[in-house]
Amino acid sequence: MKILVLFTGGTIGCSSSGGVISPNEENTKLLLELYKKEYGKAVDFEIAEPYYALSENNTGKTIENLISAVCNAMQKNYSGIIVTHGTDTLQYSAAALSYALGSSTIPVLLVSSNYVLTDEKANGLSNFAAAVDFIEKGYGNGVFVPYKNSDGKVYVHRAGRLLQHSELADDVFSIKNKYYGSYNGDTFIENPDFDEREDEIKPFGKIKLSEFSNAIKVFNAYVGNAYPQIDETTKAVLIKTYHSGTICTDNDSFKQFAEAIKSKKIPCYICGAENREIYESAKVFAEYGIIVLPPAAFISQYMKLWIAAENNVDFNDIYNKSLGGDLL
Repeated sequence: MKILVLFTGGTIGCSSSGGVISPNEENTKLLLELYKKEYGKAVDFEIAEPYYALSENNTGKTIENLISAVCNAMQKNYSGIIVTHGTDTLQYSAAALSYALGSSTIPVLLVSSNYVLTDEKANGLSNFAAAVDFIEKGYGNGVFVPYKNSDGKVYVHRAGRLLQHSELADDVFSIKNKYYGSYNGDTFIENPDFDEREDEIKPFGKIKLSEFSNAIKVFNAYVGNAYPQIDETTKAVLIKTYHSGTICTDNDSFKQFAEAIKSKKIPCYICGAENREIYESAKVFAEYGIIVLPPAAFISQYMKLWIAAENNVDFNDIYNKSLGGDLL
């Protein structure tokens, strides 16, 4: 069994000194040494570094670089690929890789750590060990994220279903808790509530992304929010709703925004609503041509929209089609 490990930095690749956590490329050796010492398995690891940085500094270009490295590696005879990554933007890279590769490739797992590896509280080694076992035992194809939560269990998530971390918390969750499976000690247990559609569109493969997603206006609903100004550079708008699938529609700011997108024929998408009874405030969506996306994680839909917008794909043709198990 040969596994490619792509080191990209993040906390799992950092050291702590003087109260400051910084990337340290020597940690590529540390992680593999800790794994060998703890688990004693003779695994043939091959390593590479597409880039090495704190994940909060990632942009579209680092994601493009990562996808290119993984796609190139697909041409070689690996049993699987492990990507070490920081937790801050783990969900973004995971979703992007899921859209690039789909659900039928060799297993690709993104591994991160909540603390530097030398900290006894760190879960990075557990996450890495789960990734190796997942590949070795052939538990699934496509892109996944194994992550040990504060309950002591390592959960394995479909990469396109991850939610943003809660404030001041380390745990990682899938939308509606639809994770793929979990580890009870060394035993992998499938989640009986997990289900997914087969890929309904072709994976993107290698993509092009600009450094910043300036052409897409993205914002979250919050009390007192003003809606963004729409100009000729805007290709699309994506709005994250309150938990009940609502946004504020009873003010002049919304009305001006809605009239602008309608008159300029700029697509606007709502993420966070479901097929259920709607509130009165949401009745105007149809009036202004605002499209409610299928139930899915906001970050994955942001990445799907961004990738489509910059790779000559009409998002209206794919938003309701599953890729990498993203839609519920």
